[in-house]
Amino acid sequence: MPGPQELLVIAVIALLVFGPDRLPEMARTAARWITKLRSETSRNVAELKRLSEIQQLQAELKTLKHDLDGARSDVRRGVREVTGLVDGAAGTTASAGSSRPSEPVMRLPVRDDDDPPPFDPEAT
Repeated sequence: MPGPQELLVIAVIALLVFGPDRLPEMARTAARWITKLRSETSRNVAELKRLSEIQQLQAELKTLKHDLDGARSDVRRGVREVTGLVDGAAGTTASAGSSRPSEPVMRLPVRDDDDPPPFDPEAT
């Protein structure tokens, strides 16, 4: 930023080059340009801040999606283990050769991701 001495030298040179008649008009024009430049700069800074916030939110969303995918796979693995335990217990009982007639094997229903959850009207 120029100091007061440099500004005085610039003003004297401008007065000599443009003359006293055109100098006020030139100053007004320069002030308008500076005002436009400042408003555009502040608008661009605000836009960059908004874009930065959007990028941060997208990164957080990606992390949450990754965590949810991991939780989904853990739940599916647990359902498979429980289903395997139930199947294994039913197979052991049936192969033991007990004198009782074998009971039907109870399977847990596994629903697809797109299926709605079960609805029990009596429970509400």
